[in-house]
Amino acid sequence: MRQQTRRTTWRIACCTVLGIPVSAISMLLSAQDVAVRSYLNSAQVASNQQFVLSVEISGVQRVDRDPMLPDMSGFATYLGSSSSSQMQIINGRTSVSITLQYRFLAIAEGNFEIPPVQVEVNGQAFATDPLQIEIMAGAAPGAPQSPRRPAGAPQGGEVEIAPEDLFITATVSKARVHQGEPVIVEYRIYTRVSVSSYSVTKSPGTAGFWAEEYPQPPSPAVDTEVRNGMQYAAATIKKTALFATSAGRKTIDPMTVEAQVRVRRRSFDVFDDFFRGGSLLGRNVATLLSSEAIEVEVLPLPEAGRPAEFGGLVGDLGITASVDKVEAETNEAITLSVRVEGEGNIRTLPEPTIDFPADFEVYPPEISEQVDWSGDLVTGRKTFEYVLIPRAPGRRTIPAIEFSYFDPARGSYELAASTPIAVEVTGEPVLGPVAAGRARGAIEPLREDIRFINIREPSFQPVDRSLVTELGFWVVFLVPLTIVAGALGVRRHRDRLQGDVAYARRRRASRVARKRLSRARALLNTDTQREFFAETGKALQGFIGDKLNIAEAGLIREDVRTRLAERGVSDEVTRAYFDCLGVCDRQRFAPSGMDAAEMQAFLARAEQVMTDLDREITR
Repeated sequence: MRQQTRRTTWRIACCTVLGIPVSAISMLLSAQDVAVRSYLNSAQVASNQQFVLSVEISGVQRVDRDPMLPDMSGFATYLGSSSSSQMQIINGRTSVSITLQYRFLAIAEGNFEIPPVQVEVNGQAFATDPLQIEIMAGAAPGAPQSPRRPAGAPQGGEVEIAPEDLFITATVSKARVHQGEPVIVEYRIYTRVSVSSYSVTKSPGTAGFWAEEYPQPPSPAVDTEVRNGMQYAAATIKKTALFATSAGRKTIDPMTVEAQVRVRRRSFDVFDDFFRGGSLLGRNVATLLSSEAIEVEVLPLPEAGRPAEFGGLVGDLGITASVDKVEAETNEAITLSVRVEGEGNIRTLPEPTIDFPADFEVYPPEISEQVDWSGDLVTGRKTFEYVLIPRAPGRRTIPAIEFSYFDPARGSYELAASTPIAVEVTGEPVLGPVAAGRARGAIEPLREDIRFINIREPSFQPVDRSLVTELGFWVVFLVPLTIVAGALGVRRHRDRLQGDVAYARRRRASRVARKRLSRARALLNTDTQREFFAETGKALQGFIGDKLNIAEAGLIREDVRTRLAERGVSDEVTRAYFDCLGVCDRQRFAPSGMDAAEMQAFLARAEQVMTDLDREITR
């Protein structure tokens, strides 16, 4: 009896092996009724934790367009989406379904209602029932301690990972700093499960800070760390230096990461696991992680003792100044190098104020800078190189160059100064008025108006050359042949376009994508932000659908990843494509208020991603 009632999942591949015609399966599927429902992975969730809203559509394997999600911005932030489809034969009855999963981050506490989700299938409109969710301050009751299937979800639904097995921490070097003093924020991931990859889905907000990102290697270094008596594999995935631009209590927002976790197979049915994208050893499960928000107290800089020329730098500075020559003639260029180095936000250091001799002509400086990252210190150097032209003889002195800064270790304002430099100028003075001080522009190249006479000897050609040695003869002879070959190639191309659908889609992919991106470019306005990202998302999905000859509607991302890997596309390009697609999804359902410049930059990023995909797919 148990053998007769056991649920077995099959796919079209198995039916083909058993000799069941695909046309017969299609007839069975067309007769199945369409039903739409939605469910949550948990009706109770803790604030600042994720929850999943799943929309299951039975009776079809694709939808006409993406479901229209209700506005949930009052209590949740959209993070990302995924989809899966399945086909089953249970007691001789065939059924198909597609499940669309939308991940959100809970941001407010209380009881909330999720309005119905609008779905259009085969020209008919459907609406799911409203759902109730409770967002609590602490850990939600009954939080999972091991991987489990969400309540109400079908077999093979999303798996949750125990919080103590995988999490992210955010730590700061100091919780109390002065305005302009760096705060080093380090984000580390701790895991006791197998993480195959991860991507940042929501970067921490840096409002009120000047941010400097520490360079990170492509693959972070993994070490072993013990926390609360348990051993973890840990790695630093992000490190940022934040310089507060104003005083007060500042909040560093959480960072959200989506990790692909390899979990063990829970079913003994080989077909069930195989057709759900897994293997005999397990399958990947997308898990969202979020760090805690951190508060930092920023103290104002003291007013007492603040120099009038204080530029706002907080740290520790040193200055050196030098010239390439201490003896020069009038009208001979002298290079003055001013080098400022030390701790602090060197990038914001302004150009120094220097009282040059009145008979020196000074050109704007060439500025170079370099930032060094070492532990919890941010150091660097900034160099100003001036070109000086003395116009009168005599002994001239370049005065000491000074910078004032605030030293948080001493709690006082300090002054860094170079030593004066004496220069001996010889020669005749320049007659006429001298442009004292700073010149209006940089050095201009000289002798641009000189056009040299061509003195090369002319070449002579014999008058009795053969016709076959003339270039014109071969042009006239070969052009008709080239035209005929081109016509044959065009004819063959057109015939293939009509008979080979996959070839036609690949050939038109770039052209269609450019048209969609041009429509998106016309929507570069904050008032049409949702439409802009919807059109850009269609361009990205349509491009990959045409290139791989797969349907755009109900496109399964794991299948796309597999096909791109089979075509030799690198993981970096694949990750960049799905990152762009994720941004489109988030901005469609939960826009963050990008301005026109940020939208323009994202459109250029999407164009570059499609260019990289096209290059790697067709190589």
